[in-house]
Amino acid sequence: MRQIRLIIAALLLSAALISVSATAFAGRIFVTGHDPIWHSNFGSNAAGATNLAQAGIDFAVGSSALPFLYVESITAAIPSGNARTEPFLQSALGYAAADYQVIDGAGLSAVLDMAAFLTGFSAIVVASDHGGMLTAAELSVLNANSATILDFLNAGGGLYAEAESNAKGLIGAETRFGFLPFLVSSADFQAAETGNTVTAFGASQFGLVNSDVNGNFSHNYFSSTGGMDVVDLFNNDPTRPLTLAFDGRIGDTGVITVPEPGTLALLGIGLTGMGLARRRKKA
Repeated sequence: MRQIRLIIAALLLSAALISVSATAFAGRIFVTGHDPIWHSNFGSNAAGATNLAQAGIDFAVGSSALPFLYVESITAAIPSGNARTEPFLQSALGYAAADYQVIDGAGLSAVLDMAAFLTGFSAIVVASDHGGMLTAAELSVLNANSATILDFLNAGGGLYAEAESNAKGLIGAETRFGFLPFLVSSADFQAAETGNTVTAFGASQFGLVNSDVNGNFSHNYFSSTGGMDVVDLFNNDPTRPLTLAFDGRIGDTGVITVPEPGTLALLGIGLTGMGLARRRKKA
């Protein structure tokens, strides 16, 4: 009878661990060297850009009913080839005004408690610096709050961020994607999209196809991934991933791997075996 109780207890432990693995680690990240929000209104492949932007933003938001925070300058002078992309969230991507809140560098700097502030949002969505209007004023505050942003993600929040290349000098020497420390490393480049390929992960997770990531321009690729999954590749080159995504827990040095449910079940069975062996030894 005692052995049966031990087995039941171990199975319940395994079920609890599996439940924790599926629900506790829920941060969602989508970072890309494309700037599809701008291209959803401009460029030769608006349809593909729209699909890519919607896939990434919707992934970051997840099932939350909270609005997302859209980070973009609202005061900086707009260089040729750029635009404030916030209007395209509604006109091209189909989001409603209630679905997001816009904030710029001044607004971010005025936040006294960033952690408490972020609890009111489902995700952080960061515009590109070309053709969107991300500037050093916004990026510097995001980078300075990297630890808080990681906590926000590990608590179940999401992040979507577009290309950062300083092509128009808007972000200067600010660290590209510095709000994800040690997680990604980007390389600036300006490249026409002609031979890019969606990975099996990008197709299965987001429903993307090659036509969604070609026909416009890209502005950076990632020279390291921090353990995130690759969504698409520049010219099918595995050393030049254009988009990365991840759903799970993150540490300062990259993603944290959670054991698969089968592994957790084996752990429970192992604990049961250890318990039975000890009881036999005592007997």
